[in-house]
Amino acid sequence: MSLATCDVAVVGGGLVGLAVAYELASRDAAVTVIDAAHAGRATDAGAGILSPETTAVDDDVWFDLMQGAGRHYPELLQRLRSDGADTGPADYANCGLLSLGLREREDAWFGPFADLAQRRSGSVVTEIDPEVAVSHFPPLGTVHRALYNPAACRVDGRGMASALRQGALARGVQVLSGSVRGLTGSAGSVQHLQVDGSDDVVCGALVVAGGAWSATMGEWLSCALPITPTKGQIVHLAVAAETARWPIVQPLLTHYLVPWPDGRVACGGTFENAGYSSSVTAAGVHELLRECLAVAPGLAQAEYLETRVGLRPTSVDDRPVVGGLPGWRNAWVATGHGANGLLLGPFTAALLAARISGEPGDDAALAADLGPARFG
Repeated sequence: MSLATCDVAVVGGGLVGLAVAYELASRDAAVTVIDAAHAGRATDAGAGILSPETTAVDDDVWFDLMQGAGRHYPELLQRLRSDGADTGPADYANCGLLSLGLREREDAWFGPFADLAQRRSGSVVTEIDPEVAVSHFPPLGTVHRALYNPAACRVDGRGMASALRQGALARGVQVLSGSVRGLTGSAGSVQHLQVDGSDDVVCGALVVAGGAWSATMGEWLSCALPITPTKGQIVHLAVAAETARWPIVQPLLTHYLVPWPDGRVACGGTFENAGYSSSVTAAGVHELLRECLAVAPGLAQAEYLETRVGLRPTSVDDRPVVGGLPGWRNAWVATGHGANGLLLGPFTAALLAARISGEPGDDAALAADLGPARFG
């Protein structure tokens, strides 16, 4: 049996696992990523809405975490470029976002949301005339009320993961293809991972970043990781227009629309309890197109391109699970980001890497709200 040795083994090769690996390697750790490359990994389908200013959760700690995540992206992309990674496919751009109330009867939800977003963002988020909103996104139909967040950005999950992988490899990270089938440890310390399809790994520390597939490792470590898959289907359409400057459209009570360069618009996403199924379904496509055209009837003649499917790792309290695993001195977890994976994943990975490396810092959010100890 051949063995790979490292300071830190990261189980999971999606966006979060690669971000953890990159951040640790940037701190001179020897890192091995074990990537099972599961079909339906959320990273490969994510629409990439980065709009912390319009988060609807009325919690100051949560809001601060979201804001930090938004600020983290430009700095991370610059570091990746400095390490030779191609960040172009990530399509990161400041495109703005429209939060919409489509009908008068939605005011009971839209009013409090608008008050919260405007109060927390200062003068950034503003309410605009519905006709102005339609001028920003021409295919829109009837709009009752609209908020505009000019600070919102977008990022492509596949492209961002590719850039992180390139940056990690440039920093000396080793990537093994295979699935962890077991582990050994003693005295509260993980020491050895058995890997199907690749070398086994001897490690000084472990990070579980397996997305929707993380719960099994929690069982092996006798630590509850109540993470389940939430299936999301996203339809991609092509239109005969230049869409790079169109804003994201996020109706309060239905599906979003994310424009990309070269006439591509993504409509998503469904929320389905379908186990680990990553199949495209007629019902899912029907739901997405029905809601898409109700919001933006001007997309009726758009060409259908594809449907992407991702399994969001969702925790029982709908918050990420990031921090040290109870009972283990050298085992950590970064998963459970749900629908906020592209926004929160890289930032929480950086916070966790700093903690693993013993750096001082204000990461109270990880200790107070996100650690796995909250599950008992």
